Amino acid sequence: MRFRTTCATTLLSLALLWQGLAAPAHAAGAAFEEALALLAGMEEAWSAVDDYTKLVDKSERLVNGDVTEQTVFVKFRQPEQYYMTVLEGPNKGGELIFPAREGSELAVAHAGGFKGGLARFLQATVILRKVVPTEFRLDDPMLGEWQHQTATDASIGATIDRIASNVRRAVDNGEGEIRVEEDCDAANACLLRLDFSFPTGVGDTHEVVAGESLWSIAESHGRPMYVVWYANPDVRGPRKLKTGQRLFIPRYYSARGSVWVAPDSLLPARIEIFDAQDQLYERYVYRDVRLNVGLTDLDFDPENPDYRF
Repeated sequence: MRFRTTCATTLLSLALLWQGLAAPAHAAGAAFEEALALLAGMEEAWSAVDDYTKLVDKSERLVNGDVTEQTVFVKFRQPEQYYMTVLEGPNKGGELIFPAREGSELAVAHAGGFKGGLARFLQATVILRKVVPTEFRLDDPMLGEWQHQTATDASIGATIDRIASNVRRAVDNGEGEIRVEEDCDAANACLLRLDFSFPTGVGDTHEVVAGESLWSIAESHGRPMYVVWYANPDVRGPRKLKTGQRLFIPRYYSARGSVWVAPDSLLPARIEIFDAQDQLYERYVYRDVRLNVGLTDLDFDPENPDYRF
C-alpha cells in the first residue's frame, strides 16, 4: 500500500493546497509539518461526512480519581443531531437525543436501570408529568458534570477540532513535541499514529466573579469544562465557586496523547490521553464506524419505537 510509506508527503501537499499556506517558520521541522498535514487531511475527510453510526468504548478518569468505563452506541447527522444509548457500564440503558426538537438547545434524555424505569413510569402519570423532567441543558448536572464531554463535544468532528486546535496552538507557541508514524499490528493491519506532548505548567489564571461557573469560565477561554475542573481538583463542583477564587486555565488539553487514524477514511479510530502525572485521563476506541448511512428524522425522534423515551 503506497499510501502508508508516503503518507507524510502526500498529506502535506494536501494540507498546503487546502489551507493556502505553509507551516509556520518556527514549527519544529518536518514533524510538525507532517502533523499539520495529517490534521488537514482529517478535516477534509470529515467535511465529506453527512452522518454516521459508531460504537465507542470509553474510559474516563474523574476529578476524584475514579475511572468510569462505558460502551456507547452513537448516531450522528449533520449539522448537529445526536442519538446516544449506553450499552455497557454506568447508566446502562440510558438514552439521549439532541436537540430535543428543531431549534431547541435542550436534550431529551432518561437514565438507565431502575432510575430510568421509575422516571418513565412517573412521566406516564399525568399528574406527575411536570414534576419529572425529560429535557435538560447539556450542562445540566444530570448530564454533563461526570463525563469529560457533552454530547456535542463527543462527535468525530469535535474530536478532530480538539486535536487540531491543540497542535496548532503548540505550533503558534513554538513548544511541545509531535510525530506521525505508522503503527501496525501482528496481522500487518496498519494505522497512522499521531503522538503529541505539551508542557503542563503553562496557561492563564482566572479570578472568579459573581455568577460564573466552570462552564462559563471554560467557554470564555475556549477550553472544555472538564479540563478546567481536572486542573483545579480543589473545586467541589462546576457551580460551587467563590467570588475571587483563582483558577488555573491550562493552555493544552493534556500532557500527552496519541491518536490512531484509519488511513482509508482519515478519521480517528482510537484516542489515548494522559495527564501531568502520566495517568490515563481518557481512552476512546471507535468500532463499527459506518459513514453516510442515510440516517432519517426517525433516528433522532424520541417517538422512535426502538427507543425507550
